[in-house]
Amino acid sequence: MRRTIRNLSLATLPVAAASLFVLGQEPPPAPPTPAAPPVSAAPAAPEPTPSAADLALPLPTPIAPTALRIRDIPSITVEKLPAGNPYGKAAEVPAALPQKLIFTEATMQSALFVSVHVDATGKPLTIRRDRDPIASLAADSLKSISRWTFTPARKGGQPMDTWGAYRVDLDVEFRTPKIASMTLTPITASTPIPKPFDWKPDAEWLDSRHIPPPSDGSIPIDQVDAAPMPQKRPWSADSFKGPFTIRYWVLVDKSGRITRAIPLDVSDPVLLPYFRRSMGAWILRPGATAGAPVDSWNELNLGGTISFSVEIKQILALRKNIGP
Repeated sequence: MRRTIRNLSLATLPVAAASLFVLGQEPPPAPPTPAAPPVSAAPAAPEPTPSAADLALPLPTPIAPTALRIRDIPSITVEKLPAGNPYGKAAEVPAALPQKLIFTEATMQSALFVSVHVDATGKPLTIRRDRDPIASLAADSLKSISRWTFTPARKGGQPMDTWGAYRVDLDVEFRTPKIASMTLTPITASTPIPKPFDWKPDAEWLDSRHIPPPSDGSIPIDQVDAAPMPQKRPWSADSFKGPFTIRYWVLVDKSGRITRAIPLDVSDPVLLPYFRRSMGAWILRPGATAGAPVDSWNELNLGGTISFSVEIKQILALRKNIGP
């Protein structure tokens, strides 16, 4: 079963507001004045051309220069930023996990981004894992790519030495994990706000890469006519079975559903979409205050063993330097 799981991001802190009051001004009645003798008027200065912002609003009516009486200025209330964690609105009775969490088998998509230095004969010289969603299989991934054969890059019909950049699209088939430990801890106002796990969506990560060409004398990949392409691609990083850990901050709503999740730590990034998908099926006991259910933020920690298989779906050559 395939689903697309949206990544959730850390909610921003609320900011303080300041209430301001408009100063009231009231001109006193002006006594009549005798008419002044006519005076030759100087040439008027040209009026400035109004801007787009000026045209969007009516121009103010000119006010005759008279003495103004300013009323007493009311006090201004200044609010301070919250001293505690804005997520830490603890319930009197904390939310709780069920005795058993529901997991199902599922197939998720992921991508491995690598750079390979391919010489003019098509031999891979150096391999870099620029973005690896399955660090637990890194050794097997590097061993596999080192055995690939390539057609060399070409420019003007001649083979070239260059760094090829590739997105290796993967299908990852998860089997039901075995949970050895699980905790759900309320977030309080004194809980320090942790740094979220930095794993951007693939497209966002790729767009952020602005790396200068290598300085080893190889021709830059964006200057070749044809990129080096893998011909034979044996793959031994095809399965994993071992321990895992994940840590999230989650919002448990009044119905006991997890509606928001912020990843803080994970043993392999490929696990993030699988566990977000699984959380959607869980029913927890919601937190309660004064006998009524309430929303509450909590820290979720899970650990145990998991197994999955990995299959290459396609390999795309990229025409930009993506690392290191």
